[in-house]
Amino acid sequence: MTLPQWFTKYANESFELGPRTFPGRIWTASGCFSYGLSAHDMKTDELASPYEGLGAVVTKTVTPDPRSGNPMPRLCELSSGAINSIGLENVGFRAFLAEVLPQLENKQVPNVVSLAASVPEEFGPMVKQLNSVAGQFQHWHGVELNLSCPNVSEGGHDFGRDPETVSECVAAARKELPDRALLVKLTPNVADISELAAAAGQGGADAVSAINTVVGLDVDLNTGQPALPRRFGGYSGPGILPIALAKVDEIINKTQVPVVGVGGIASAEDALKFFALGVQAVQVGTAQMRDPFCAAQLVRQLAAD
Repeated sequence: MTLPQWFTKYANESFELGPRTFPGRIWTASGCFSYGLSAHDMKTDELASPYEGLGAVVTKTVTPDPRSGNPMPRLCELSSGAINSIGLENVGFRAFLAEVLPQLENKQVPNVVSLAASVPEEFGPMVKQLNSVAGQFQHWHGVELNLSCPNVSEGGHDFGRDPETVSECVAAARKELPDRALLVKLTPNVADISELAAAAGQGGADAVSAINTVVGLDVDLNTGQPALPRRFGGYSGPGILPIALAKVDEIINKTQVPVVGVGGIASAEDALKFFALGVQAVQVGTAQMRDPFCAAQLVRQLAAD
């Protein structure tokens, strides 16, 4: 494709975010490429791997204890995206450090670890332990605090909406993370997302990831009941692209906090809209679940000659 003249943040060029240099500006979003350990044996005529050229894989969110997730069904596919209610299913922090993170390093996957907790006080000790285990790893680039998941009844869904608590969570993590990037994933389900971004910056975040999913609901017409057992879930995909752009624009115009754009990106044109607003990088989410080569294809299409 022909890139617009204004576009200078090429996807295949390294860039600095906080204390860390990332190998590229196209990332995959948390939960949409699992832990970054699958599909390494897949290839196409153009791409040797779905990981080719990626700047980072943001891992599936990890919690202090293992989680089995919400009751099935957990995913409702729609014509313009999907509503999920996964419930942060994951192996737990201890198993992640012992089993998953070393494999990511061995496979040379550039990664950002997504962390969630039930109370703000848990973030500092988690980040401290993560740094003690992976501090010498070359491919671990940072942490993304998930303060905004709408699928868990306790924890992030509540304190991710409060600027003061967001700042508290970030400050606790920043204290234990001196030389890696610290990002905060923000909920769009608030009146003024810029207040949350500003609070994250005050706490010491290097950037915010905007946006997380929008609260949504679908109805099963066979039963007349909500399609998901927990009624509501996180709506993602093409339908939230205009919402994500508006929220990103609000953050950039009202704060000085760098932004990693996420929400509805499925094509190079989608990604360019975020870069036009001034983001530092973008994350591919729902589209990556449909096509594991989506993000890698975007790198090729948005690469410098």
